[in-house]
Amino acid sequence: MDDAQGTGQFPLVGTACQRAGHIMVDTHSAEGLKKTMADAEQKLSRGMSLVVFPEGRRTATGKMGTFKPGAFKLAVEFNLPVVPITIDGSFKVMPRSTFNVTPGRIVLTLHEPIPPSPEGHDIARLLSESRQAISSSLPDEG
Repeated sequence: MDDAQGTGQFPLVGTACQRAGHIMVDTHSAEGLKKTMADAEQKLSRGMSLVVFPEGRRTATGKMGTFKPGAFKLAVEFNLPVVPITIDGSFKVMPRSTFNVTPGRIVLTLHEPIPPSPEGHDIARLLSESRQAISSSLPDEG
């Protein structure tokens, strides 16, 4: 899912994302958010997986930031499993402040899925378990 506003700075990126089937997130109005959820429901009902970045965007420091609950609301709403993925090394390869790519190594770690319980997900628990799984594969920030 991509922030509809953020791609406006890079029109070619926005067009490419739309053509690739990305769901453009519009948080600027209740109507826009409703359309985002309808688009997501349609794609999920056809078996498509969604990739959501819970921080919303890359952080300025490269350290894990605060997770926003919106990324988890779809899993709660549609009672879907969540597969946390750790991305380690991307900040060294390309910090948020530049488009210059430095050769380096990026490691992706796919964690065990977090299935919904029979009663459905608890968003606070889902967010916490996802954060814990992702941080478990990052080097100590100490």
